Amino acid sequence: MNPIIKQVWTSEELARWGIRSIEAFTQEELAVLQQKLAGWIRQRVPPTGNNRRRQSFVMKPRTSDPA
Repeated sequence: MNPIIKQVWTSEELARWGIRSIEAFTQEELAVLQQKLAGWIRQRVPPTGNNRRRQSFVMKPRTSDPA
């Protein structure tokens, strides 16, 4: 979010868009969200079966100058 532009949301706008502030969550809901976040952080991409290392993109040098 751009820190220069300050957006002030009214409670009616927040409710219309389904946005909840941190104060609107109960302790139980916050605990569930924290557990979900911890699970997402622990997730790893499954191995693809290809053990070859990926090469980073390297531009090939030009052998001749186009004139």
